[in-house]
Amino acid sequence: MLEHHSVRSTNPPRSQPRLRRALTALVGVGVLVLGAPSAVSTPDPREQPRDGAAPDGYLIAQQAVVPMYEPPPGVIAGNNLADAFDGVDSDGDQVRTVLMSWQSNEDVGTADSERLLARSTDNGHTFPYGYTDTISGFYSKLRDGDILGVEFIPQSADTHTATLIQRRSSDLGATWKEETAAFSTDKTFDAKVFNRGLRIHRDILEDSQGRLLLPYYTKYAEDSAGSAEIAISKDNGKTWRRLSTIFPADGNRAFNETGVSWASNGDLVAVARSHVGSTLSQLYTARSTDEGRTWSAPEPIMITTASGEPAPTTGVMPVLDLLPNGVMTLTFGRPDNWVAISPDGTGRSFEQAQVTYRNFPDQDLGAFQRSHGSSGNGSHAVVGPNRILQVGDNCAPSWGCPPTDSGFHVDGKYRVWKTFIDILAPGFGKIDLRSKVESGAIKINTTMTSLDSKLPELGPRGPLDGSTDWASSAFARDQAKGTYTLTLDREYDLTKAGLSLHRGKASAATVEVSLDGRAWTQVVDTGAVTSYALRYYPLDRVPAKYVRITVNDPTAGGALLNEIELYSTTNSFENEAVDTVPRGYTDAVGATVVDFDTSGDGHALRLADAWKDATAQATWTSDPAATQHLAFRFASLGYPRTLQFVTLGRTAEGTVVPAYQLAVQSDGALASYDAATGVWTKITSPGAAPQKQWHRIRVEATLTEAKVYLADQLVGTVAPTTGGVTGLSGHRFATTGTAPSYDNFVIDDVEQTSPR
Repeated sequence: MLEHHSVRSTNPPRSQPRLRRALTALVGVGVLVLGAPSAVSTPDPREQPRDGAAPDGYLIAQQAVVPMYEPPPGVIAGNNLADAFDGVDSDGDQVRTVLMSWQSNEDVGTADSERLLARSTDNGHTFPYGYTDTISGFYSKLRDGDILGVEFIPQSADTHTATLIQRRSSDLGATWKEETAAFSTDKTFDAKVFNRGLRIHRDILEDSQGRLLLPYYTKYAEDSAGSAEIAISKDNGKTWRRLSTIFPADGNRAFNETGVSWASNGDLVAVARSHVGSTLSQLYTARSTDEGRTWSAPEPIMITTASGEPAPTTGVMPVLDLLPNGVMTLTFGRPDNWVAISPDGTGRSFEQAQVTYRNFPDQDLGAFQRSHGSSGNGSHAVVGPNRILQVGDNCAPSWGCPPTDSGFHVDGKYRVWKTFIDILAPGFGKIDLRSKVESGAIKINTTMTSLDSKLPELGPRGPLDGSTDWASSAFARDQAKGTYTLTLDREYDLTKAGLSLHRGKASAATVEVSLDGRAWTQVVDTGAVTSYALRYYPLDRVPAKYVRITVNDPTAGGALLNEIELYSTTNSFENEAVDTVPRGYTDAVGATVVDFDTSGDGHALRLADAWKDATAQATWTSDPAATQHLAFRFASLGYPRTLQFVTLGRTAEGTVVPAYQLAVQSDGALASYDAATGVWTKITSPGAAPQKQWHRIRVEATLTEAKVYLADQLVGTVAPTTGGVTGLSGHRFATTGTAPSYDNFVIDDVEQTSPR
């Protein structure tokens, strides 16, 4: 972030026209991406087999770092920030709008503030809208639909008050109006340390009463060092006053940049940067159980790393967020850029910390040079139920990449970047409710139909959009009770239900299931709960075609259902990370999760064979059983090739063999393989499963025979591929063989069960 002595000029900086021309040129082509991509290693001609992570664990999976903006020579770009909000696109489908800004001035006390802002309306994938006249601040969407941004540095200050610079937008950031707001404190600013009193940093939060909370840091005349505090506004940001001190000065230890988030249990959690004298020190944490009025004593944050190596002993720019799936994320930097998680969402400790970006000069590994390169500043925004968009820089403004440094891990050029990071909670089988509703495959019937023109995300689809922001909900205005019924696209065996009810308010709900829409069985009773994220309720393979949620909400104003997730025995890969081997699969080659080429159905598993000496494949292993059913959907997208689907078995000696080796061949015929003779036998005529169409296959196997279904029609009964199998123990998907290449199959809705 900007150093705390930086000032904001009321005169346009001289370099603004040049920046405006560069930004306008980029906006003209539709996407703010410039510069060569980051260096990548040359891939092996043959990919080595890999295993997916354990399906019952938590996972952090980072995608590639993408250059977001590289300025013209001599122009600075760094210290970037990102915030995200719910909205809808031109088709009425829910999307996250992302605002990302970056600094273009030198990071010194005499520099005028210059900052560019880019806006994305597709969850942070592209940024086709740019603005040059913006604030160096932080943004949040309010309950009236406005986006409020507060400038890092006030316009002016005296001993007890400050005039804050703010921007407000009523159209999701397309246009802005500048305003000022009065801030007051009962203490005395130390003008020798901060000109204009204080620095805003960083999260604008709402408490249970709809009042706004705003962290900031300052130095008071009566204190020994700087402190981090929180302000409150009871008039939607028109005025602010000091509420409490989060991190008080401790001798010569000063606190400044502070990230604050609601925890899964309703506490407020804060993490702050600290200095001892002028030396950067470790991150500290504190928490509040009364919505920010009082705070626990600060203590060093507890972080463990994914590698097992010691965690960093310093940190800047901490940013916290509670994801819809209940996991809390922490990003911070210096040295490098990092991400870590608190799996239970309480923020009491963080684990699996790992580097997400690294750029520093190698010629001297002393502390001075080690902090050069990337500033470590940056932030992240929540753009999905289990995804964040992290942003950062390649060179710190003015001081990060001086000509006297060399041997940078990336290079010594100004550039800002972004990367998507998927953060997964345990379990597979999440049903893609949103996509299926959008396609018409799943129907909604609800009494919770209230709408608000200022909050387009509020409505019957709100609980299915992957967001737990307050307005992204179904709402029954002035009603204490609401029902919300889903007619699923088929019968599922449900294993888990996730619910977020009235965010920040106590309410209750029941979940009932039915096979015919008439006879209902209750499977979940939440009791009184206060929601801040999804809370999960296990189910034991409960069959359901209809699911009904009944909300009992005593909150004044109406009943609210914030978010729903349903899980089943069918692996739809929705709770898997893009570009990774899906959790639970092993011995994978050319097998990764994708979010395109899926016929609009969210995530899927892709098998792509790029080698002439290897086969793309993925294996799922299970305990041996006498019967095993395997069902899945697939489409062939490349050249005509063969997709093999194998029911695995074990012999008495424990050897894993293909119990039933079946395939959809390149001519569209289904066939079975006999290991003894080495012969494939067609069980349908060619063209039964045409290329570039989605098909559903089911195999119902016993130890003696397997029935094969295409589109739920029995097409053949086959004998075992390998004799002597004593148990059926999983499945494998594989492409044609080692010699053919360019195989490209997409597989979805995989369900392997052993009937009870």
